[in-house]
Amino acid sequence: MSAEQTTMKAWVMNGSGGPDVLELQTLALPQPAAGQVRLQVIASGFNPLDTKIRAGVAAIRSETGIPGCDVSAVVDAVGEGVHTLAVGDRVYGCAGGVKGSDGSLAEYMLADPQLLALLPESVDAVRAAALPLVSITAWEALTRLDIQKDDRLLIMGGSGGVGQMAVQLAALRDAQVTATAGSESRQALVKSLGAADVCLHDDVTSQPGPFNKVLDTHGGASLQTALQMAAPHGQVATINARNQYDLSQAHAKALTLHTVFMMLPLLSGQGREHHGRFLRWLTGQIDAGQIRVPETLIFEPSEVAEVHRLYEAGELNSKAVFRFQGFDH
Repeated sequence: MSAEQTTMKAWVMNGSGGPDVLELQTLALPQPAAGQVRLQVIASGFNPLDTKIRAGVAAIRSETGIPGCDVSAVVDAVGEGVHTLAVGDRVYGCAGGVKGSDGSLAEYMLADPQLLALLPESVDAVRAAALPLVSITAWEALTRLDIQKDDRLLIMGGSGGVGQMAVQLAALRDAQVTATAGSESRQALVKSLGAADVCLHDDVTSQPGPFNKVLDTHGGASLQTALQMAAPHGQVATINARNQYDLSQAHAKALTLHTVFMMLPLLSGQGREHHGRFLRWLTGQIDAGQIRVPETLIFEPSEVAEVHRLYEAGELNSKAVFRFQGFDH
């Protein structure tokens, strides 16, 4: 950044609605307050939550209107009292895009250093922006389920972003993982990540069960199936419970139901240090070759509206990131 720079480019949601509400604007360059860092964005990660915020379904829009939760970046400036990061550090995290924070679909953003960790050395910095939200979500779900060695774990949606990370993290704990995939071509991918058995979503009820622990990554009918597949006194975790459900099976089998919303620390300000701590651990696992980055498509920021359309049309089947120019990645 030049010493004279006072503005930045950012993509802003001009109200709630369809993808066309996303527009490029010139905004004042933000200045870090005490306890904050300013990041020069390398890449902004796309997540389905971005479309829900844009459409007004999830009423947690950031005050600036800038979308983007996940980020990979270079620390550009540090506020008073920040001692864990320094200018020039290359970091990643799920650090904004909701109320009380900046979004990452901008040349610069402010962030809480507790939410950040140094980038893995073995992964391209652009692709690393695909990791934080899905990885933290999977980790939190498996932690809530208390996954142990030889647990019989069913993952509903093993070929999605959260599912791919959950399969790998559960395999590291020596769980016996069965996972579903969206197509035959993606079954091999899920198998390669550490699942012992893989089936199509529609075939899951034919799998030998029940399972003492189940992770649902879809919600809706998938959560109802998860309750069906769980063993008596078993546990079910879901990352999408925003609906009305028939819990009669949960009652009849005395199931424990965990709901996971990994954005809560960003919204509440409580527990943020757990995210940064997990990402530091994840960096080590990636650099040790224990964890693979999900399949990732790379777009330019100017394509953000099109990416939202692709996702909402069911045509985006991989993680996606928006690459900002000006870096040797």
